[in-house]
Amino acid sequence: MTGAGFSTSGLTLPMTIPPGQSTAFNVVFAPGTAGNVTGSISLVSNAPNSPLAISMSGSAIASTALLSSSASSLDFGSVLLGSNSSLGVTLTNSGNANVAISKIVVSGAGFAVSGAGANTTLTPGQTAALNVIFAPSATGSVLGSITVGSNAGALSIALAGSGAQPSSHSVALSWNPSTSVVVGYYVYRLLADGTYAKINAAPVVLTDYSDTKVLSGQTYTYVVTAVDADNVESDYSDPVLATIP
Repeated sequence: MTGAGFSTSGLTLPMTIPPGQSTAFNVVFAPGTAGNVTGSISLVSNAPNSPLAISMSGSAIASTALLSSSASSLDFGSVLLGSNSSLGVTLTNSGNANVAISKIVVSGAGFAVSGAGANTTLTPGQTAALNVIFAPSATGSVLGSITVGSNAGALSIALAGSGAQPSSHSVALSWNPSTSVVVGYYVYRLLADGTYAKINAAPVVLTDYSDTKVLSGQTYTYVVTAVDADNVESDYSDPVLATIP
């Protein structure tokens, strides 16, 4: 056998193959360095065509650990004191070798993260979700960051948000009752990431709701769903907008 990195398994020599019979063996390629490799196997026997030559070739690529993020920064905007807002980030192994996450460090008052953590291993192409929460405890702007440490190096995500006092105004919502038999209604408000978040923990029985957790100068979008006794919700209603003075 010739060629760096090639080997065989499954052959016990010398061996005899009866007429009409066959035998199988494996050729293994385990390269030690990157690049193209060629080689050959020469099988010597008492057959007239001895030695029988089998050509081999292979290509080895360098191992690369690469971790990427779906966002390089997250801005939560203004969040009311006593409440919180959450945004998601997806980590992706963009290389061809496993990425082992060793630590996730969060800085900045009011910021926290859940989901993937230390000792998480991502195979090539695999993803992991991070849920970032901002719960301000004081008014004013806050800056922070998430640092993800791994064998692919450090990955940083910038964070920003501000704590705000509630407005003296509120939004009064009302809607037509459902034509089906329902136990109540859920009210949703549009988030900065384009998704709706439920703002009442339990269904409201009446067809009106007041949202007091609003900020001056902001515009909010609301939808309503009806829910039956089996907790099955209807589709969203048409959205309505409210601008706070």
